[in-house]
Amino acid sequence: MEYYRVKKVAIIYNDDMDLMYGQGHGSLPSDGVVSTAMAVEEALKSGGLAALIIPLRCDVEGLIKTLKEFTADIVFNLCEGAMGKSTFEMNVAAMLELFGYRFTGSGPLTLGLALNKGRTKEVLCANGIPTAPYMVLKEVPSRLARDLRFPLIVKPVQEDASIGIDENAVVKDMNGLRKRVDYVFTNHKQPAIVEEYINGREFNVAVMGNHRPRALPVSEIDFSQLSAGNPRICTYEAKWITDSPIYLKTPPVCPADINKGLAQELCNIAVNAYNVLGCRDYARVDIRMGEDGIPKILEVNPNPDISPDAGFARSAIASGLTYSQLIVEIVKLADGRYIDAR
Repeated sequence: MEYYRVKKVAIIYNDDMDLMYGQGHGSLPSDGVVSTAMAVEEALKSGGLAALIIPLRCDVEGLIKTLKEFTADIVFNLCEGAMGKSTFEMNVAAMLELFGYRFTGSGPLTLGLALNKGRTKEVLCANGIPTAPYMVLKEVPSRLARDLRFPLIVKPVQEDASIGIDENAVVKDMNGLRKRVDYVFTNHKQPAIVEEYINGREFNVAVMGNHRPRALPVSEIDFSQLSAGNPRICTYEAKWITDSPIYLKTPPVCPADINKGLAQELCNIAVNAYNVLGCRDYARVDIRMGEDGIPKILEVNPNPDISPDAGFARSAIASGLTYSQLIVEIVKLADGRYIDAR
């Protein structure tokens, strides 16, 4: 297949993390999104493409005006929300569709679906893809559902980037469950998803492609350095606070130290989930495996963190791609998808 001669790429990102998560949690992700946009720009330019970074805060008209003036062949969509709301991530993609722009990554339906952890699990379960037992709560529970067993992990139902997940997210009894659900309601203003806590290994599988998506080398989060008192979970601090002890004690290992059979099983599950949710171009699937040896999906992340030091880039490098080649390949995948649709 010959790809359309992409020459100009507009890189958009949402410059409103302080509005989305507040100053306490906003500064680091905001810095990360800006640095990611700059890294993508540099990668595209080193691949021979012209690139322009366009931030989106509250001026949608200004964003569209700049896109029109730049006459980009394709938009590299790094937006994780808009107008201070992570739930508006899908709206940015819908806006690009309405204005007729080609863009990288998943479409609005997939972005909206994947952001809602409860809906995602419904789709996975309906398609026979393993995930932990769960329930979505809109009020503090008086008793536990029959098919759930402690310990449980409690999360906001519509957040990503481990927002709302800390060392207290794992609860062991009804009193702890009620307190944590109330915490989610009070601090995140949304329902809570409660699922059985899988005390085991956590894997990340990066997937790329469209017609025949492929999984990249499996990555694993090493929890072995955590003390017995720390739950083995990827908290907000472990993911973003780079100088924190818990961040330093949960390093990723890629490729994961696993046998070929398990690696293939994880990759098959990830690709199936990628296809079922309608992911495009690239996504990351998070999986945990407990004592029963059955891998279960935690989340499907379309348009995941694509920064040079993030897990997706790490898996791509392990597969033999440079960072620049990865970014250019994502553009090619998106462009080829539009060509095939004509």
